[in-house]
Amino acid sequence: MGDNEKTPLLKPENRGIQNGKDVRFNTKLPGGTDLEVGDAVQAQNVGFGRILKLARPEAFILCLATVALFVSSLSNVLLPTFAGRVIDIVTAHSDTDEGREAALKAVNHAILLIVVVVLVGSTATMVRAYLFSAASERVVARLKKDLFSHLIAQEIAFFDVTRTGELLNRLSEDTQVIKNAATTNLSETLRSLATSIIGVGFMLQTSWHLTALALIIVPAISLGIRSFGKYLRELSHKTQAAAAVAASIAEESFGAVRTVRSFANEEYERSRYAEKVNVTLQLGLRQSMVVGLFSGGVSAAATLSIVAVVVYGARLTILGQMTTGTLTAFILYSLTVGLSLASLSGLYSTAMKAAGASRRVFQLLDRVSSMSKAGDAKPLGKDEEGEVKLENVWFSYPSRPKDLVLKGVNLTLKPGAKVALVGPSGGGKISIVSQEPTLFNCSIAENISYGLKDNVKHEDIERVSVRHPYHF
Repeated sequence: MGDNEKTPLLKPENRGIQNGKDVRFNTKLPGGTDLEVGDAVQAQNVGFGRILKLARPEAFILCLATVALFVSSLSNVLLPTFAGRVIDIVTAHSDTDEGREAALKAVNHAILLIVVVVLVGSTATMVRAYLFSAASERVVARLKKDLFSHLIAQEIAFFDVTRTGELLNRLSEDTQVIKNAATTNLSETLRSLATSIIGVGFMLQTSWHLTALALIIVPAISLGIRSFGKYLRELSHKTQAAAAVAASIAEESFGAVRTVRSFANEEYERSRYAEKVNVTLQLGLRQSMVVGLFSGGVSAAATLSIVAVVVYGARLTILGQMTTGTLTAFILYSLTVGLSLASLSGLYSTAMKAAGASRRVFQLLDRVSSMSKAGDAKPLGKDEEGEVKLENVWFSYPSRPKDLVLKGVNLTLKPGAKVALVGPSGGGKISIVSQEPTLFNCSIAENISYGLKDNVKHEDIERVSVRHPYHF
């Protein structure tokens, strides 16, 4: 490059551009955190289908779990049939000894079938719970690995403008929400759907008139779910973002606790953290109110539907068009389907929360680093020959883009040479060479050999122990 040519660290096309202005380093914009409105990229395909794709490697396990789920659901729906049969036997038996004996045998047979159904259903429920739980753990482990691997490859400037607490929040809290949505909640959703569909089938077989009366509320509930889901998804996204801001403040305060203590500024940090937690609290309370109103509305509609079924079914029974056992079975079917639909409303709320959290995770996964990586970089070993050159380097930190720290620096470091960087405070010395080495939470040998493929020798550790105390 020419002597007067300046190459920016961050490419303009990779910065956050809004209305022609670079807002990458503006951490005070309303409506989001610095990561979301600064360097954020628009995540591609953030629908719930993308969340389900995370569980694709566990397809075989999930298929087995789904089979167990349908067996469990079928067993639950069969119970009202046997209960109705028992009631019909009791109400229809004759007063003769033979009639009583026949009724007792029929009841015992029905009870035996109920026991078998319960045992099969319980076993299927156990298998379903284990398989879905195992799949969910694998999903979250894989997601965390992928997210960490992607983040660690981002350019250094990304970490300069992104709070560590936010990244940790996404790596822990958001991935956990997605895990529950992709597997555990999926299991419950399928169970409720299967129970509802099978239950409606038995209801139609029993009485299509009562079934039509019971399902008259479904269109109204469907319209409500559509509007509710969109609002809750956006609200959940804001809540998760606010929680990430609070986490970043805590991480920042703990990391600089010596400075906080030196200035006796603990109360300020408490108030700063409490302020952000209160923002999260208000969003959470609003979210709880919305979920409560929706769940209450669905529950009220389902209850009114069951009441209508009982009243109309009683009329049919009095007119002799339906037996008492059949009405009892139908009411139990209605209760089972109603509980499943109510469960679906709660699961839908959770799914919308997961959609909000997933936007934040996929936003990071879809981000392309502005610094290309060749893939062949490696640290220089002691036997390597080479030199390091800085040619006309201009540099500023992303948080202060207008303040140039390095201005046209040229520096050559020869192999084996000892070079001293001398200059005033703020001259950029530490920007070139870190003042304090970083020690990782691992053994001394691992710290010494960090970045080297070969294991450190015992003599190297002894040499360090002689020159410097290493019990730290």
